[in-house]
Amino acid sequence: MEMKHLTLLLSLFSFSAYTASPLVALASSPSDGQSPSSSEDHPPQTVSKIPSNVNPKLKKICQEVNHPTECVTTAAPFLGETADISPVTVLQAEIEAIDSQAKEALAKATKLATDPTTSKTITFPLNICIDGYKAILKNKQAILDAISKRDADELNMELSSNVDHISQCEDAFEEAKINSPIPELHSLLGKMIFNSINIGVDMVDFEDKN
Repeated sequence: MEMKHLTLLLSLFSFSAYTASPLVALASSPSDGQSPSSSEDHPPQTVSKIPSNVNPKLKKICQEVNHPTECVTTAAPFLGETADISPVTVLQAEIEAIDSQAKEALAKATKLATDPTTSKTITFPLNICIDGYKAILKNKQAILDAISKRDADELNMELSSNVDHISQCEDAFEEAKINSPIPELHSLLGKMIFNSINIGVDMVDFEDKN
């Protein structure tokens, strides 16, 4: 249990650094419905934007994460119409959504990085992001295995590693003092990853046999 709490603290520390960065501020699209002065890590600002026709169980779970609207819109497509909605099934759906988003980000980042007209100043941090996206894709199976084994410590460790990968990409652009050419994709992926942390650490309880 101590390991679980330590993992959560480290993840929240990374989250604070991530959301404070210029790139994330830039990547907050108008669809977020937030003013420039609003904070992304307060769920009540986006809870009201969750569609009214959402499964009540999914809505209840997503209202507890940092980015409720993104939780609903990204997890729902990967939940079957007859799925038994629980923190575990929503987490599994979100992991599938993260995988899909990481593949899209990887494809666009790779295309830009290999384009001869792309500046080397952009190519260097893009390559760091590419490595991170690949690591996130590779990490998918380890997360699903941890869920299958009901291993909370391993699950928290694997989920937190995704935070590291997304943060390293963020740091690369910040150090280069330039903006990412794919801010929206990267920002959404980051929100999804932190939502998965919220669900995996705060809601999934493998000790509950019910």
